[in-house]
Amino acid sequence: MQDLTAAVTSFFSDPAARSNAEPLYRRLVTEAPVLKMGPVWVVSGHAEITQLARHPETVVNPSFRGAEVPLSPLPTLSTLLGRMLAVRDGEDHRRLKRLAVATFSASRIAAARGVIENAVDELLEEALAFGAFDVVADLAVPLPVAISCALLDVPPSDRGRVLAWSTLFSSTFGRFRLSDEERWELEQRVDELLAYIDELCAARRRSPGDDLVSRLIAANDRGELEDDELTAFVLMLFANGLETLTSGISVAVWQLLQEPAHLERLRREPEIGEALFEECLRLGSPVRASSRALVADVELHGNLLRTGDVAVLLYAAGNRDPLVFEKPDRLDPDRANGRQLAFGHGVHFCLGASLSLGAGKVVLRRIAERCRNLETPLTPETAPWNESIVFNGLRSLPVTFDPVAAPFAAVA
Repeated sequence: MQDLTAAVTSFFSDPAARSNAEPLYRRLVTEAPVLKMGPVWVVSGHAEITQLARHPETVVNPSFRGAEVPLSPLPTLSTLLGRMLAVRDGEDHRRLKRLAVATFSASRIAAARGVIENAVDELLEEALAFGAFDVVADLAVPLPVAISCALLDVPPSDRGRVLAWSTLFSSTFGRFRLSDEERWELEQRVDELLAYIDELCAARRRSPGDDLVSRLIAANDRGELEDDELTAFVLMLFANGLETLTSGISVAVWQLLQEPAHLERLRREPEIGEALFEECLRLGSPVRASSRALVADVELHGNLLRTGDVAVLLYAAGNRDPLVFEKPDRLDPDRANGRQLAFGHGVHFCLGASLSLGAGKVVLRRIAERCRNLETPLTPETAPWNESIVFNGLRSLPVTFDPVAAPFAAVA
């Protein structure tokens, strides 16, 4: 067990160890689905992850013990991030979730289908002319922002600014050691974004529409949303899924480059697009892990987790648990994917999951339809992985292909 503990320590401390973590995932789920490492428990078994994620005695924000956990090196941004749905618990989480459920309702997701298709087509237009593009920089990064801006009815002329803000925030998320220059730039961009959100909310208050910002302002006027929560909500929607969908698209294309037969099948059977993307997410786990703090003692897999302990839910390992997924290391779009953990589990399950799956489906279908002989040398230099502990994705993925001039097929 000592060598397993050492391997887990290396996984969390060394980005190189995370680039080839599948052997570690296999060991964890079979040898130690719940592993104690000091006051931290690494939970990797699928059953154990889902049990703890649903448990009422866990919280995502351990400030219940009286110590606020900073989410950013900038106090202003840290406070705003702390007002977001993803890091709220109890009644505050339930109240905000009710608003978010309306935001990501089935009818609104269905209405967004055309927005997603148009955004993907616009981003791929230049690539199709040259037969080459970077999956990350040219598609996976700008797509989530384009979708969010369309849903928020942000003018197209402003979307470049929103993309720059969102990209900067994602690149500094979880980093607390910034150079003086990085800190100064982040402070300036935060001030710019907050001023922009204030102006946007003021404009929608004067002339409300059917967009999400107008609906949030109405909730604010009814007393269902505090002023800083309104700002945090809009900030969340600006950056909605930037890392998760960006990482998801990059790992999906990376996997399909290794197994191009699935792209060939997708050309013949476009109806498997969403299942194929979801299966890529199961294997790639764009969000590797989340954490929970315990507010009471909890028994899990024969272990007693005590009040104040922190549990790391290692979704990436749970997604390869052989007790749940037969031949878990195989990419199989025919697999029943209802139990994969790419979007988390329990009360903090990602509300934008349907939107992300819809976007991923369109991306894979478009690539299958328009990009034949998709290829790139998959080396650490040409396909470098990011160094984040939480997010699993590539920093760059340049590809070449033979463009297909056929018209786009309708997406069901």
